[in-house]
Amino acid sequence: MRISAPTSRGAADLFARWPILKRLKPPGPTLNTGLLLTRVLESYPPNRYRVLDLGCGSRQIPGTIRSDIFVSAPGIRADAARLPFRSQSLDCVLATALLEHVPNPRVVVREVYRVLRPTGVFYVEVPFLEGFHADPDDYQRYTFRGLEVLLRRFEILDQEVCVGPNSALTWILREYPGAWFSNRWAALAAKFVAAWLTAPIRHLDRFMARRPGAYRIAAGLSIVARRPGGRVRESGSAS
Repeated sequence: MRISAPTSRGAADLFARWPILKRLKPPGPTLNTGLLLTRVLESYPPNRYRVLDLGCGSRQIPGTIRSDIFVSAPGIRADAARLPFRSQSLDCVLATALLEHVPNPRVVVREVYRVLRPTGVFYVEVPFLEGFHADPDDYQRYTFRGLEVLLRRFEILDQEVCVGPNSALTWILREYPGAWFSNRWAALAAKFVAAWLTAPIRHLDRFMARRPGAYRIAAGLSIVARRPGGRVRESGSAS
């Protein structure tokens, strides 16, 4: 049996075929209600500290150093597993929706540890119950416990559900109808309709994301960790 590799080109191809549909493009399935990123940037304002936005994509946070494997100017093209920065040269690193897209997240975390100054801060935002989304690929999901293990060399300062259960539900409901169809265009049409019908559900996360049990079925999680004090070894020697 042959299984086709998943692709994220479907919607892009649909818009290319019928450009008018761009005006009807539904909103994304998730609503980020997190506060930790804002607090980190308040504690480390980019105009005063060296803040790296790693895997920034098209996002531009004023004053940050932007870096991605594919990035437009101003930005630094770099592999997150081999960062072009000196050891202990950065005060803060942001990794928002990055670690699920790299094949070896432990190597990336090791590099972040290397480039951070002692007591420097690492902000991580990852999916838990989100659907497959290749950018350019999609490898893994995380729980809070999984993040603690991945960041075991760091001191965990804070954590939160940044994208709540209703966003997870919205994502599933918009993908579910299309999964019934073998015809690509029928599947996209079903997803298109479902996306509009289910979009309001995600707004319930404004009230639910901070409930005690929300982490069990959350769409996304975030964590703030600090590199302990002391010297760090050069790239390739840290473990």
